[in-house]
Formats: sequence, C-alpha cells, structure tokens
Amino acid sequence: MMKRTDDPAVIEHRLLELAYTTDVPITAAALAYYAPCSLENAEQVLDGLVSRNRIRMEVNDDGNITYELPNRHKLTAKPEPALRPAVPLIPPGTYPLAVRNGREASPLLAAVLSFLVPGAGQLYTGNVMTAILWFIFVGAGYLLILPGIFLHLVCIATAASAANRLNSSVARLQLQDGHYPTL
Repeated sequence: MMKRTDDPAVIEHRLLELAYTTDVPITAAALAYYAPCSLENAEQVLDGLVSRNRIRMEVNDDGNITYELPNRHKLTAKPEPALRPAVPLIPPGTYPLAVRNGREASPLLAAVLSFLVPGAGQLYTGNVMTAILWFIFVGAGYLLILPGIFLHLVCIATAASAANRLNSSVARLQLQDGHYPTL
C-alpha cells in the first residue's frame, strides 16, 4: 500500500494519472483514494486548480461536485512490438545421445568416452563445439606431454559434469521446448 501524502505536487501528479488513465469521474473522494491523501488535501488541490482555471468544477442537480479537465481523454499505452516466437536451437525431438529415449545421462559413460577420445564425452552430452575444442586442445597439449595429461583430466571431469547436469529436471524441460540447456 502506498504511503499517504500531503504534498500538493504529488497529489496533482496522481490527479493527472487518474484523469488520463481511467474513466472515473474526478471527485475529491476519488482523488483522495487514488493519491492517497486526506480528503481535505484532495479538496485543496482541486480548488487550487479551479482557481487557476486548470480544471472546471461542475455541480449536478443532486449537489454532487465533479471536476472536469478540458479535452480529457483516456490515454492508451503504445502497443509493444510483438516478440518473435523463440526459435528452437535444436530441432524438436532431437536430443543428445545421452538422454535419448528418456534415459538418464551417465556421467561414468561420459567420463570413459572422454578418457578414450578427448571430447567424446562432450559429444555424448550434445556439446558438439565443446567436443571439437577439447579434442584440439588436449591433442595440442599432448605435444608438450604434461599439459596434455592435465587438460585430458579436466576434459574427463567436464564431460561427467555435463552428463550429470543433463539429468536435472530443468535441463529436461529445456530439451522438451527445443532449447539446449546451458551446461
């Protein structure tokens, strides 16, 4: 709930919002509710605007007082451009080999595949570009022997981790929507 105000500038601002976003007849009670402020503060602001010829006061046959803004019309928000439907990153129904036919991805199998061929575990989890990069980097690392062994171990660990993350319910929902989960 909004905090009550007695600042005439704030009340006047809320009056303009009320006038141009709704079709509600402008009365002191409506402004006091909408601002929110006391009925006395709403009447003071409205009477001040009447005395400066910014709005008109109308009294109907029943003695009810309403206020009219000249040329009042309800403003409508500009329509936002329609968002393009999300284009699936992978064709619907095409899942990584690790989770095809509804089975769970095996982190152990991903690790073994990456042990045999660097990047094969990433390929198993559907990360084609990652698989290619691991194959290249581990192969280049083996030219220097020790960096290759270290990179190969990291490759094995990331393949197992990617397979484990594919088993999460969020990843499964993303796959069903045709979007490859961010691993």
